Amino acid sequence: MKNDFYCLNSLVMREVKIFLKDKASVFFSLLSPLIILVLYLLFLGDTQEDVVMSILEGTNVEKGLVKSFIDSWMLSGVISVATITVSFTAYNVVLTDKESGVLSDILSSPVKRWVIHLSYYIYNFLSTLFICTFLLAVSFVYLAFTGWHLTLTATVNIILCMFASVICSSLVTTAICGFLKTVNSHSACVGILSAVSGFMIGAYMPIGMLPQGVQYVVLFVPGTYSAGIFRNLFMGGVLDKIAETAPYHTEAIKESYSIYLDFFGKKMEADGMVYALTISIVLFIAVNILIVKIRNMLSTKKRLNKSKK
Repeated sequence: MKNDFYCLNSLVMREVKIFLKDKASVFFSLLSPLIILVLYLLFLGDTQEDVVMSILEGTNVEKGLVKSFIDSWMLSGVISVATITVSFTAYNVVLTDKESGVLSDILSSPVKRWVIHLSYYIYNFLSTLFICTFLLAVSFVYLAFTGWHLTLTATVNIILCMFASVICSSLVTTAICGFLKTVNSHSACVGILSAVSGFMIGAYMPIGMLPQGVQYVVLFVPGTYSAGIFRNLFMGGVLDKIAETAPYHTEAIKESYSIYLDFFGKKMEADGMVYALTISIVLFIAVNILIVKIRNMLSTKKRLNKSKK
């Protein structure tokens, strides 16, 4: 057992070093969510502020509060998307090992297969957590300068939510990308995912603006729940401030900006999203274990067939 953990640590360190050595990959993993952030600040933020101001028309809510509300919505969306896209991008190291034959060499070594598979998952988790932690720190600094409405409890819960979201995203990535064979197919998959994921989880536009059928489809995407939790945590404090001046308008704002989800006709609030995200993590742990077992069985069967021939 001690040797297994030594091998696990060595493999994880190797994969992390490969990821960090590719400066361009790390840079572009950071650049993608930061570009979205800049686009919001330069172009989309004012549009969203106008939408909220129209909802609050006739009230005395300060425009600064509205800006803080939109900033919080924007940042929660950017971080939610980053936990997904960065995880998929980081899987490039695994596919490079596949294409170059390194993975075959490792699998033919005395190292146990579960150690190899677990090392790739832990690598993906650590790499994604590293990028997303930096992005979260940038978000906190931005809010500190533009309008901080987070309580200490909310701040701690945001960090915990990011941790859980990265765990879930890494599990989903491992399950999906495990079927890919080449770096090119992975790049195409990442490109599609980057374009679609933000809309599917309500990061680029509120889920309530999507067709009813699509709103029900996104309920099967784990990222929808992590994004919903982030929204509740980031926007809760500023919503409470708005409610002090316009208590009868906050429900319309919550509905417009997907503070809660329409779970097949029932309102799902933050607690329900936490349960859904937890269930998603447990489900994908089981899926990944099942996939590894099936692959090991097929690999063993293939070796037996070769030996018979």
